[in-house]
Amino acid sequence: MPHHTPDPAQGDPPPDWRALLAALPDEDGPPPGTPRRRWRRTQRQAARTRRAGATAELRRQPLGPAAVLLVVLVVLVLGVVARHSEAPQPADNRPAPAAAPPAPPAAAPSRPEAAPSLAPAAGPDDVAGAWTRAYLSRDPWTDRTHKPAARRAAPWATPELTRNLTETTPPGWGRQVSRGESTTVRSVAVRPAGPDLPPDNPAQVWRTVTASVDVTGYESSRRTDTVQVEVMRTVDGWRVSRVLGV
Repeated sequence: MPHHTPDPAQGDPPPDWRALLAALPDEDGPPPGTPRRRWRRTQRQAARTRRAGATAELRRQPLGPAAVLLVVLVVLVLGVVARHSEAPQPADNRPAPAAAPPAPPAAAPSRPEAAPSLAPAAGPDDVAGAWTRAYLSRDPWTDRTHKPAARRAAPWATPELTRNLTETTPPGWGRQVSRGESTTVRSVAVRPAGPDLPPDNPAQVWRTVTASVDVTGYESSRRTDTVQVEVMRTVDGWRVSRVLGV
């Protein structure tokens, strides 16, 4: 058989691990008189020493071309993987979700019904007539109680008078309810009060108001009611502060 001489350019092939392991001696039993546990520990230490020597010998062997090529390929593959893992992710081309429409503005709280306004130059006679017209116009079927009439007349009265009339039932209200009568003031006549009431002064006057009232119910009729009212000057203008005859 011809003898093959290794090519010096290619280098010696690396030793085979299987050949190194096969060269290790087989495990024999412990010598007579030696504890088996201590013998096994000695054998394991010897095996580690032999493997360390074989590994050092393998590292001292020069790498062949195939091994160098394999190392280069591994380095290139690791570099490509690293670049792909660090590359920025592509932007999502899906359209952004539409913004939610703004909530409709909250509705402004409803204001209470404004009281009828009086002319800036409304004098005590105008106030006395307007209050009488509103207070003596009543409808038991709609109002149910006497209180709505006092509230309708409130714009021309002081808060104290309105509160007093709301808490006190007028004398003719029971009869009006029992007969199912509704009253509507058609006209009023205002004149200065008689000598039995205090005279006028810049802050307070008394007026006598005569009201023509239509009565509708079981029997329709027309009657005349007379009231006497005190009108006083306040920060809001002239207002009815007291009343006699109701």
